[in-house]
Amino acid sequence: MTELEKAIECLYSTFARYPRPERIEFCPCGCTAKDATNHLITTALRELREKQLEDFAFSSMTTQGSVDDFRYLLPRLFEVVSQCDLCVDPEILFGKLEHAKWLNWPPDEITAIRTYLRALWQTALSVYPLQDALPAFFEIETVLASIARTGEPFESYLQTWTKTTTQQADEHLIQLVTFYGSDFSDDRTLHEAFWEESKPQAEALRNWLLQPETLQRIASAAHLLKTDGYEHLFPPALEILQREGRTQS
Repeated sequence: MTELEKAIECLYSTFARYPRPERIEFCPCGCTAKDATNHLITTALRELREKQLEDFAFSSMTTQGSVDDFRYLLPRLFEVVSQCDLCVDPEILFGKLEHAKWLNWPPDEITAIRTYLRALWQTALSVYPLQDALPAFFEIETVLASIARTGEPFESYLQTWTKTTTQQADEHLIQLVTFYGSDFSDDRTLHEAFWEESKPQAEALRNWLLQPETLQRIASAAHLLKTDGYEHLFPPALEILQREGRTQS
């Protein structure tokens, strides 16, 4: 059993205290069909398929269900997103944790979620291309943004990236720089889409990228740059990071 599989089993055992709901309330305005949540309470938790979970993953606690309904379904939701393409941006699902104020939950629930997030992150760093292992996550930036949306501080995750010196981790780093390096010019950091609500995490990512050790690692791993039509974006992106790094130091 992998560390991610163990973490998922821990979610199931920890959140088993929340029984299957007898009813899942939903918005009465008509935006949710009357039978939209029936399958969530008539199907055993582990037997729910990705298609059955997509609507709730997107709408939980806003137009469907309570915090405890979310806790009941949480193990299956986070198992499925680690195995299948859920057809819902994973950043939206992970953001539900912050919406539910999970950092105020009982300590064992917080620990179980953190164990899952760290196992997911380590899995992501160990495989390239990412979708070979995590089909719901388009690239390493998707994993970063998803974790950021939980409200978790980033520093320990970035330390893990520093310590993971495999080719796959370096390939993710080169890809991140290629597509997003230019976003760090002129004292900026990632700020669009899901990053708008994750400014501390985005700033932590910027600080990590501009560390001399990280910049040296990027330069040393440049030979891993893929010839995929986007390779021309890498040299100017690296130049921007190096310039910003000199300014910051």
